[in-house]
Parts: sequence; C-alpha cells; structure tokens
Amino acid sequence: MGEENNGLTMYDLANKYIDLANELSKVDQSGNVGVALRYSAARYSAFEASIRTESLADDKEQILDKYMEDYRKMLSDNIDEYIKQSAN
Repeated sequence: MGEENNGLTMYDLANKYIDLANELSKVDQSGNVGVALRYSAARYSAFEASIRTESLADDKEQILDKYMEDYRKMLSDNIDEYIKQSAN
C-alpha cells in the first residue's frame, strides 16, 4: 500500500471517502452506504488487481489472500480504536 499520492497520504484519501459516506448516511440510514462502500472497494480492488498482474485468473487466489489479509488488519485496527475510544 502506497502512503503518498501527490502529497496526499492514504489516510487523507480515505478520509475523503469517509466524509462522503457520512454525508450520504444523513440521507440513508438503512445500512446501504456501508454496503455500497464495501462493494465499491471490492470493485475497484478487482480493477486494480487486473492491471497489476499478467494473469488475473492464475493469480486470483493469491490476490484474494493478500487483499483479505490487508482488509482484516485494517478492520481489526479500527475496531480496536473504537474499543479504546468507548472505554474513555
């Protein structure tokens, strides 16, 4: 995962998506915003994977393992952060 992109960190970019999700959640509180965000991440990740490999079919399982490992760690870290915040 690259940290820098034209001066914006990965966290800056992520916050832009979070800001949009928060705005959309004001209008739709059904849970669709979270599902749409995860779907968008999956769809973009598939595109990103397709341009980073010569054989998406051959590398599919390796890509899935790597992306799932990354997501699991990010989700776990963020859940831990929310647990810490709620303890205060």
